Amino acid sequence: MGARSIRLARAALREGGSDRPIDPRLRLVDESVTSGISHGVGHLIAEDHHLGGRLVTLGGRPMVNFGSCSYLGLETDLRLKNAAIDAVSRFGVQFASSRAYVSCPPYTELERLLRALFGGPVVVAQTTTLAHLAALPILIGKQDAVVCDQLVHNSVQAVLPTLAAAGTTCRFVRHNRMDRLDDLVRVLAAKHPRVWYLADGVYSMHGDPAPLAALRQLVARHERLHLYVDDAHGLTWSGRRGRGTVMGHGPPPPRTVMVASLAKAFAAGGAVIVPPDAETARLIRSCGSTLIFSGPLQPALLGAAIASARVHLSPEIHERQRKLMDRILRFNALAEARGLPLDRRPRRRSASCAAGTATRPSDSPRI
Repeated sequence: MGARSIRLARAALREGGSDRPIDPRLRLVDESVTSGISHGVGHLIAEDHHLGGRLVTLGGRPMVNFGSCSYLGLETDLRLKNAAIDAVSRFGVQFASSRAYVSCPPYTELERLLRALFGGPVVVAQTTTLAHLAALPILIGKQDAVVCDQLVHNSVQAVLPTLAAAGTTCRFVRHNRMDRLDDLVRVLAAKHPRVWYLADGVYSMHGDPAPLAALRQLVARHERLHLYVDDAHGLTWSGRRGRGTVMGHGPPPPRTVMVASLAKAFAAGGAVIVPPDAETARLIRSCGSTLIFSGPLQPALLGAAIASARVHLSPEIHERQRKLMDRILRFNALAEARGLPLDRRPRRRSASCAAGTATRPSDSPRI
């Protein structure tokens, strides 16, 4: 980070008019973001009148966008667009009511399709962040213990203060260190009726997957161990019917709750919670705070999600997955041929590994 950017960040904080001390962590974040803005890589706004999913215009120059989380390009699919338009035409631009009172009609069809997709009970939430805030305080009791992977998504970590305030013991473990998790679960299980491990299916920062085979062994070894996995970056591009890294390759480990985004690769909006049984789903739906006091998914997003779910339930999803992997392998080969550095750590590659920064078309391979 340049010294000039740091000085700008400090000046901005001083000019804010507040004399209160700034928390060092807040200052560090602010300096990092301000540096990104000053280097032209943060808080950007696309200048296009129409978006086609591949290019964005920044500073008057068309750029290939490698930063999109829409890994299969469904956000430009005419079926999703038309479904969103039809939902707005029929139900309006918003349905202004808490779902604790009444839900917009398309919820019924979306939940039916998602139950068919995941093979069990589901709860639809407004975002993955709000899904975690609804589910975790219902699932985890004050006598339980929580172990968070060091790199689990910030939206999961944001619920920890609520759990800790209720009396739950919360700990962190080094990223994907199953040996340390094994030891920690053994210690905590001696004092707590349940131990929850909070992880990502695909980690958004590094793009590496959770070691599900090792987690399955740990669940078999520790009867008090439960898993809560955010697979927001694994859905759609991975697994049978696009069910993701956790549920797309056979049944998940026992005592697993999976949460995933219906934005990103699913290309609509909202989130889905997949609990292990109907009673857990009912409790989350009835008692989750953000499902009582927050607004619903609006009609356009419900319409798009329904259309996307139908694509997932068809053979087309596997053809789209195949084309994506072909493009990733093609990009890696071209990058290597041109001497561009690639991450060569020994791990299974994921679609989120392909996400990066925007690149000028003239400087990048066509993929």
